[in-house]
Amino acid sequence: MSTTAGAPASSAPEPSTSAPGTDPGPGPARPSSPSSPSSPWKIATASLIGTSVEWYDFGIYATAAALVFPELFFPEMNRALGTLMSFATLFVGALGRPLGAIVFGHIGDRYGRKKALIWSLTLMGAGTVGIGLLPGYHAIGVVAPVLLVLVRMTQSLAVGGEWGGAVLFAVEHAPPRRKAFFGSFPQVGDGVGYFLSTGAFAAVGLLGHRALLDWAWRIPFLLSAVLVMVGLLIRRTMAESPEFEAAQEAAEAERDPAGAGATPAARRDTPFLSVLRDAWRTWLLASGAFLITVGGYYIVVTFMSTYAVDDLGFSDSQAAGAGTAASLVVIVCTPLAALAADRFGLRRITLIGILLHVAVAFPMFWLAESRSVPGLWLAMCLPMLASTVAYAAIGTLVSGWFSPRTRYTGLSMSFQTAGLAGTLAPAATTWLFTAAGNSWTPVALAFTAMALLSAVCLVAQERRGTRAGAD
Repeated sequence: MSTTAGAPASSAPEPSTSAPGTDPGPGPARPSSPSSPSSPWKIATASLIGTSVEWYDFGIYATAAALVFPELFFPEMNRALGTLMSFATLFVGALGRPLGAIVFGHIGDRYGRKKALIWSLTLMGAGTVGIGLLPGYHAIGVVAPVLLVLVRMTQSLAVGGEWGGAVLFAVEHAPPRRKAFFGSFPQVGDGVGYFLSTGAFAAVGLLGHRALLDWAWRIPFLLSAVLVMVGLLIRRTMAESPEFEAAQEAAEAERDPAGAGATPAARRDTPFLSVLRDAWRTWLLASGAFLITVGGYYIVVTFMSTYAVDDLGFSDSQAAGAGTAASLVVIVCTPLAALAADRFGLRRITLIGILLHVAVAFPMFWLAESRSVPGLWLAMCLPMLASTVAYAAIGTLVSGWFSPRTRYTGLSMSFQTAGLAGTLAPAATTWLFTAAGNSWTPVALAFTAMALLSAVCLVAQERRGTRAGAD
């Protein structure tokens, strides 16, 4: 952690690259028993459940965007254009994510991580259930896709504050030598949510494409209500982050050192403005570092699913089944990669994972073109393995680039800025694929370029921190 953890935001240099909880400022989480509300295991489990709901919600949307939304909401267009428009709703709807990062980041940095996470989960679940209740184009015409985008934006607003808070909640309660391991639980939740979402679509896909279009697609969306209720019940029992409480006490002492009240400058200061003023380079480089883990995920889940069904002749259920297999890779390998990061270093393992995307960019298409179910499974599992290695520790790594006072906002803004670009990836790769005469080569090259950009951004920020003496 940098020395800015206890300095006024208005005069602090940009934060460092060490993991949260390892500096002499607020300090690591206090030891607690396994039954304590602040037990790292309980906190990590709560974070896992929350992000499971998040990625279940987004997983079913991404799968539906690939398999059924083109016919449900854009039936007047040909299949290729309808698919492109369906993927475009991923991007347009995701415009709420940066705003959500600012809003929930402000709540999390000013009023508590726990409060922000409870509200984000509630709003996210409401948006997902709302999508499951929407009428299609044949019922209300052009209003249907408009409502889809609006509800999607509500969902994205909530997601903007979910992942960053879940990572911080786990990391700030974790013991110093297990920051990456406990901080990886939200990423395991990604795999659990992806497993549940693709499993749900694989199950309803067995009813046949007609039933899927008529009514069965709604079932996975409506089931989200059950997951949200479970997540809320668990989150309400959790204790607040000790690092947040320590940072709040320090900030209060600085604002009112003699009991005379906060100064005008202190009253105007907000986490969002602090990030823009003091850590804007860190924010931009962190966003670039996140790009392949977010954008690559969307390419695998959406573009690969559509390519498998529309161009290679796989059924909806087979494509969803391959996605389910890929989610198991995330669930099993994420904790292992995080343990390796605790042992060998956050930056080293994260960089290895990012560069693995380059190694699998072309092989994943070669495997899919075998037109066999095992080949399709490998085509989706290999890039997901690369993503898992990078994603396991990157949240813990990047959270250490921001001070505790702005950490929720900085981490969330970075992740959601990358998410905004990442949700454009399916539409962009679909356009590249079509423009190249249904050739996947430009898609593989774009996938490679995203990985290289992420690697450059990560190395650049780590070198900035090292030059500043952060380590």
